[in-house]
Amino acid sequence: MNPVSLDHQTFQLINRDLANPFFDLVLPLMTDLHKDPVFWLMVGSWILIQIFLPAFLDKTNFWAIAKLRSKNWAIGIVILGLSMGLADFFAYRGVKIWVQRDRPEAVGLEPILRTHSHSGWSFPSNHAANNFALARTVQVLVPSYALAAYIFAATVAISRVYVGVHFPADILAGAIIGWIAATLVMLAFRRAGFRSDEYSFRAKMKDPLS
Repeated sequence: MNPVSLDHQTFQLINRDLANPFFDLVLPLMTDLHKDPVFWLMVGSWILIQIFLPAFLDKTNFWAIAKLRSKNWAIGIVILGLSMGLADFFAYRGVKIWVQRDRPEAVGLEPILRTHSHSGWSFPSNHAANNFALARTVQVLVPSYALAAYIFAATVAISRVYVGVHFPADILAGAIIGWIAATLVMLAFRRAGFRSDEYSFRAKMKDPLS
């Protein structure tokens, strides 16, 4: 069996054979989560809690703690933005244009579409690239959240196959691109001697970058 046939068969397995009411409810929601204002409201609220709750618990140093944690979160968000931006650019402007792989619907596989029909090239998945860049960034900056971040990224990636708009090879390639892009950004910050009050790329990180 050649790799393309295996990829098509795995697509059919995920898109059709594994169909069930739970996946039908959860995975289409996960695949379009970035379009939901409620999701971003929850993310923003969680960040504010992370900044201000520790400060509130130490009222004598409230503003100092709030300022420090705000700075650290701002730095983390900049790093995350650069990692995801690099992954998205390389996947969308580089590999997609070079490979020009059609989506499952365009090659006649008749997928069960659980989201809107997509145009453009299929390989690699930008969703996978962006979310694995996020997971890799979290792994380095906040290791205690790494497992949750990778589970989230993997769920979003698999959802792209389940809803019928990507092949398994697309999400695998996207995940690799995202991981590498985030690692390169981290290495650039380490080489620049980056320090903050919370993150230290030379001393604190228990990671291959260290």
